[in-house]
Amino acid sequence: MPIGKTTDTTNTDMHKAFDCINHAILLEKMKFYGVSGKFYNLIKSYLDGRYQKVVLNHNKGIESTWEKIRQGVPQGSSLGPILFLIYINDLPNLASTGTKILLYADDTSIIVTSPNLENFETKIDNIFGDINNWFKANQLILNYNKTNYLQFNMKNSWDYEVKPNYQGNCIKSSSNTKFLVLTIDDSLSWKAHIEQMMLKLNTACFVIRTIQAIMSLETLRMVYFAYIHSIISYGIIFLGNQPYSDKSFKIQKG
Repeated sequence: MPIGKTTDTTNTDMHKAFDCINHAILLEKMKFYGVSGKFYNLIKSYLDGRYQKVVLNHNKGIESTWEKIRQGVPQGSSLGPILFLIYINDLPNLASTGTKILLYADDTSIIVTSPNLENFETKIDNIFGDINNWFKANQLILNYNKTNYLQFNMKNSWDYEVKPNYQGNCIKSSSNTKFLVLTIDDSLSWKAHIEQMMLKLNTACFVIRTIQAIMSLETLRMVYFAYIHSIISYGIIFLGNQPYSDKSFKIQKG
């Protein structure tokens, strides 16, 4: 984080994102990105012709009529995540100077940085309003229960709490948040992440101590690299020089 600047990250979550993808909007976006011809028709036929109904009681015949599915992509398929990424690919275009929008599947992180407080609040209000308008236009729903913001607090930053909200929906603040398995805290100390990592390492070390009497050295090495080394090495470029990380290195030596 730049010294003297305030940085905030809002981690959003879409409510049943894969189920809310509108087929008509998705196909229009595919046309915009240059998908046409046989491949376009293949995707269109893949989405078209699907029906569903609700059955409450088979014996009594309580059920709805068959209705055509116009939203959602089949989950568990190879195409599902790809179609979803195409659907939200234009979302980062909302970012302006001092803001970044990072996408990973249905998790969206909005990073706002500003050298002064007044401009910082304005940027947050503007980007959050734009995000909500985009969600509405694309028939997606923001899950406010799983959306939170994290304000990074450094020595040279302002001690001020911003409370983002949209049409009465407030976003709760958090001292740490998870991003790609990494637990990021508001002071970038990595303490929360290392504490979570320690729990996993203790379990892995117990497994190795349990099997060391009946397994060969080669097998134990394989277990070590699979269950201990992989945990420690993930994200080590960020947390390797933190004082809290000493505990994790001592565990693996034991």
